[in-house]
Amino acid sequence: MPSDREKVESLISTGGEIAGTATGGAIGFLAGGPAGAAVGGALGVIISKGAMRLLSDIADRFLSKREKIRVGATAAFALAKIKSHLDAGFKARNDGFFDDKERERSDAEEIFEGVLLKAKNEHEEKKAKILGNIFAKVAFFQGFSVGEANHLLQIAQNLTYRGMCMLALIKRKDQIQGVKLREDSYRESKGERIFYETISILQEAYQIYNSGLIACKQKSPEGYEALLGWTDVAPNRSLLTPMGERYYEVMGLEDIPEEDIKEVAKYLS
Repeated sequence: MPSDREKVESLISTGGEIAGTATGGAIGFLAGGPAGAAVGGALGVIISKGAMRLLSDIADRFLSKREKIRVGATAAFALAKIKSHLDAGFKARNDGFFDDKERERSDAEEIFEGVLLKAKNEHEEKKAKILGNIFAKVAFFQGFSVGEANHLLQIAQNLTYRGMCMLALIKRKDQIQGVKLREDSYRESKGERIFYETISILQEAYQIYNSGLIACKQKSPEGYEALLGWTDVAPNRSLLTPMGERYYEVMGLEDIPEEDIKEVAKYLS
C-alpha cells in the first residue's frame, strides 16, 4: 500500500499535463529537497499542519481522470508559488492561519480544501493556476480573513476565465501594446452592428460590475456612472474598485498571458 507521501506525489504528478514544471517545484517543496534549508521552518508550518494531511485525504477520494489532473495541477501551482515566495524571503502569515484549533482543523486547511474542490469541479482548466494562486497568496496575506477568502473562492467560481481576462484587461489596458478600448457605452451605438461575442462579454462585464469588482467613470464631471444594463458598459472608462484591486492581487491575475487578454480586448475596441 502506498504511503501518504507517495499518494500525494502521484496526485500532483498527474497534474503535470496542466501545471508543467510547477509539479517538480511542488514535489520538491513537499520533500524538502535541495531547497530544504531555504524553506526549513516554513515547511513544517505550512505542510505538517494541514496541507499534506488534506492532500492525502483527497488522494484517497474517488476522482475521475480529469478531476485528478485538475486537482493535482491546482495543488502544484499553489505549492510551487508558496515555495518561490519562501525562497525569495517572504514570510508566511503568523496570525494563526496555519494553527490547528481545538476540535477544528486550521483555517489554511479549510481554504486549501475549498480551492481544490473548486478545481475538481471546474471545466475551464485555465482557471487551475488562478485557483492555486488564491491559496498561495492568502498564505502570505496578513489579515485576509477566512470569510473573505471563502467569498473570493465563490467569486472565482462564478467568474469565467474570460471574465478573469476582462479584469486583467481593465487593470492592464494602458500597459499592453496595441490595446485601444471603446470610450463610449454601447447605449450610444447609434444602430451600429454589435457582434454576439461582444454582447456576451458586455453582459459578463455587467455581472462583474454587480459583484462590486469594477466601476465606470463618467466622461465629465468627476464621478462614476450607475450601470443599468450591459449597454451602459464603457470599456475604456471601466476600472477596478478597491475590492476589485484586492481580489485581482490575491487571484494573481497578473499571471494571465497578454494573448488571452488581447483576445477579449479585440471585441471591445
